[in-house]
Amino acid sequence: MEKNSRQGKRRKAPACPPISALMRYGGRIVRVVAEASGQRVIIESVDEDGRTFRSMVKWASLTALHDQLF
Repeated sequence: MEKNSRQGKRRKAPACPPISALMRYGGRIVRVVAEASGQRVIIESVDEDGRTFRSMVKWASLTALHDQLF
Protein backbone atom coordinates (compact mmCIF):
# COMPACT_ATOMS: atom_id res chain seq x y z
CA MET A 1 0.00 0.00 0.00
CA GLU A 2 1.36 3.42 -0.98
CA LYS A 3 1.72 6.10 1.67
CA ASN A 4 0.41 9.53 0.86
CA SER A 5 3.30 12.01 0.75
CA ARG A 6 1.16 14.70 2.38
CA GLN A 7 0.31 12.59 5.37
CA GLY A 8 3.32 13.62 7.46
CA LYS A 9 3.27 17.31 6.56
CA ARG A 10 1.30 19.85 8.52
CA ARG A 11 0.18 23.20 7.24
CA LYS A 12 1.58 26.19 9.10
CA ALA A 13 -1.14 27.92 11.10
CA PRO A 14 -1.87 31.40 9.74
CA ALA A 15 -1.02 34.32 11.99
CA CYS A 16 -2.77 37.65 12.12
CA PRO A 17 -0.62 40.45 10.72
CA PRO A 18 0.41 43.06 13.29
CA ILE A 19 -1.75 46.18 13.65
CA SER A 20 -0.42 49.18 11.64
CA ALA A 21 1.59 46.87 9.35
CA LEU A 22 1.81 47.82 5.68
CA MET A 23 0.78 44.89 3.50
CA ARG A 24 -0.09 44.21 -0.13
CA TYR A 25 -3.70 43.39 -1.02
CA GLY A 26 -3.96 42.60 -4.71
CA GLY A 27 -2.34 45.57 -6.46
CA ARG A 28 -2.81 47.96 -3.55
CA ILE A 29 -0.69 48.73 -0.52
CA VAL A 30 -2.84 48.81 2.60
CA ARG A 31 -2.48 49.33 6.34
CA VAL A 32 -3.88 46.83 8.84
CA VAL A 33 -6.20 48.72 11.20
CA ALA A 34 -7.74 46.03 13.42
CA GLU A 35 -8.30 42.31 13.84
CA ALA A 36 -11.79 41.01 13.14
CA SER A 37 -13.40 37.61 13.66
CA GLY A 38 -13.05 34.58 11.40
CA GLN A 39 -9.41 35.09 10.37
CA ARG A 40 -10.15 38.52 8.94
CA VAL A 41 -8.65 41.95 9.44
CA ILE A 42 -9.83 45.47 8.73
CA ILE A 43 -7.58 47.29 6.29
CA GLU A 44 -7.37 50.92 5.27
CA SER A 45 -6.45 52.05 1.78
CA VAL A 46 -6.72 55.07 -0.49
CA ASP A 47 -8.75 55.07 -3.71
CA GLU A 48 -7.98 56.88 -6.98
CA ASP A 49 -9.62 60.11 -5.75
CA GLY A 50 -7.48 60.20 -2.61
CA ARG A 51 -10.28 59.18 -0.26
CA THR A 52 -9.48 56.77 2.57
CA PHE A 53 -11.75 53.77 3.02
CA ARG A 54 -11.80 50.62 5.14
CA SER A 55 -12.52 47.03 4.13
CA MET A 56 -12.61 43.66 5.85
CA VAL A 57 -10.49 40.97 4.18
CA LYS A 58 -9.13 37.52 5.02
CA TRP A 59 -5.57 37.17 6.32
CA ALA A 60 -4.72 34.81 3.49
CA SER A 61 -5.42 37.59 0.96
CA LEU A 62 -2.67 39.80 2.40
CA THR A 63 0.99 39.42 1.51
CA ALA A 64 4.00 41.00 3.14
CA LEU A 65 5.81 43.86 1.47
CA HIS A 66 9.35 43.15 0.41
CA ASP A 67 12.26 45.57 0.16
CA GLN A 68 10.41 48.42 -1.51
CA LEU A 69 6.94 49.93 -1.51
CA PHE A 70 6.52 50.71 -5.21
